[in-house]
Amino acid sequence: MTFTKKLLCSLTGLGAMFALTAHAASPPCPAGCGTQTVACLKTARMAKRSCRMDCRANSASSDVGSCVRGCVGPFRSAQTTCHTDQTSCVQACHPSPGGSSNAACLGACGQDLGTCAHSVAAAHKTCVTGCARGSGRQPCITGCLSTAQSGAARCASDFQSCTAACGGTTTTTLPGSPSGAFLDVPRGLI
Repeated sequence: MTFTKKLLCSLTGLGAMFALTAHAASPPCPAGCGTQTVACLKTARMAKRSCRMDCRANSASSDVGSCVRGCVGPFRSAQTTCHTDQTSCVQACHPSPGGSSNAACLGACGQDLGTCAHSVAAAHKTCVTGCARGSGRQPCITGCLSTAQSGAARCASDFQSCTAACGGTTTTTLPGSPSGAFLDVPRGLI
């Protein structure tokens, strides 16, 4: 191989390495939104399961079917809200046009959001796993659900504060829905 070809190959390899390094170092804000959405959907599913358990435990045998079907509406609404909040979150990850938003700062916000959401989901799973079978299971799961919902709201609030500090948009609805919109759990479970 001639010197020119070796140099060209080396420069091409070096360029590819820098491109991959730059891509790997790109801010993980949208990934944090995705993690928060997964946690949101898991919480919504647990709320539906808790609703069903409540129906089976507290409804007359002739009303169990309609009660269980009533758990589906809030669950579907929660799913829609989780996905809508993800879209809003991803939009908040992008610097506003003409604004002084810092992409690295927004990336750190997204990374913190992802870490927070992952921690909430892991704690929720551990909590539910610790709920013993029997008559005390339903109140235990309800407590776990309430804790997870509070944690998700805290993650979203922290993300909103962080993006505001970066100069990002702050008027969007963020994952975790601090307003509680996706936490519509029937029959007073919370």
